[in-house]
Amino acid sequence: MNMETILSKIKYYDYSIYKFFHIAIAGRPGLNEFYLFFAKYGVVLFFIAFIYLIMKRKIEAFICTFVAMAFAMSADFIIMLFWQRPRPFISHGNEILTPITQGLHVDSASFPSAHTYIAFAIATSIFLYGHKRLGILLFLLALFIAISHVGAGLHYPSDIIGGALLGIASGIFAYIIVSSSEKKWK
Repeated sequence: MNMETILSKIKYYDYSIYKFFHIAIAGRPGLNEFYLFFAKYGVVLFFIAFIYLIMKRKIEAFICTFVAMAFAMSADFIIMLFWQRPRPFISHGNEILTPITQGLHVDSASFPSAHTYIAFAIATSIFLYGHKRLGILLFLLALFIAISHVGAGLHYPSDIIGGALLGIASGIFAYIIVSSSEKKWK
């Protein structure tokens, strides 16, 4: 099997899974609202975790989340310099429903999903810093955000997978950097 065949299969499955989630909203207003809520406000819920960290004086975990987001955003910027994949509602606009989040400001680059990598970077950082229950809750919210962005027509599944992997890797890398630097602070 050559590389062109592999890439063709990935594109086929990527679009098929995307279409499944996106078309599922037809006749299901509750699912439509779920997608819309998490596509619009999902990341905002993560910032509530920051309030918790500040109230509990867990400054190291708080710093780690921002370092993780900075790593992920830097990697995203580098990816965007070399490759800008169009969003599915742009590439397949004549074949599928319009995005339910129509009217929101979205840039044209689809890969990786910024909301997804931010959510997974925060969840990973908080989980690794010992806040296991909050971390698990945030991973669940991150998954809802990821699914909603596919269902809303904003991203392909591979954009979400790439965003999740980037966020998790950034969270791990930030944890290593911040926790090793933490010893020097004390």
